Amino acid sequence: MRLHNRCLLWVVVGTIFLLSASLAQAAEFSAKVITKAGGMEIPGKMYIKGEKARNEVQMAGHSTVQIMRPDKKVVWVIMPQQKAYMEMSFTKDHEQKMLKISEQAKANMKKIGTETVNGYECDKYETTMGPEGKSQKQYIWVAPKLGVPIKMVSEDGSFSLEYKDIKPEKLEDSLFELPKGYRKMQLPIPMGSMMK
Repeated sequence: MRLHNRCLLWVVVGTIFLLSASLAQAAEFSAKVITKAGGMEIPGKMYIKGEKARNEVQMAGHSTVQIMRPDKKVVWVIMPQQKAYMEMSFTKDHEQKMLKISEQAKANMKKIGTETVNGYECDKYETTMGPEGKSQKQYIWVAPKLGVPIKMVSEDGSFSLEYKDIKPEKLEDSLFELPKGYRKMQLPIPMGSMMK
């Protein structure tokens, strides 16, 4: 269960990281997303509409949905099997605490080239960021046409996240809302302890 929690945390952190690293207003699209963390490959589906994001993943036979709403300053982690959700604050302060993203760190995103990733021309950046206490070198590929990074890989290969089969399309606003009738739960494990 601990590995499951840690991998789920990486998925949430990776989603927040990619969107917080955006260099322009994001387009509207869906994509398959492959996350590799903790020796596991976690398939999922990502929906992006401006700053809003929805990430659906299957792990250990369970579905989990993360919805990131910077406009409401929250990230919701939804568990469809339990008809429940957890809520995390998403202010700049919380973002920095989770990811150690400071203005200096963002300024240290160094462009090191351009590459085509899954059909999109991308600017490739190098930076040093990561979850609390675990900062390491990361490589990020930003697709200017989409306005968001579509690939991130840690230098040691222990974590990666990549969008594939990207489809620009009109998305329903309901994708980025909490489902009706779900109960709110407290986080079962403090975020800090999941990082250890």
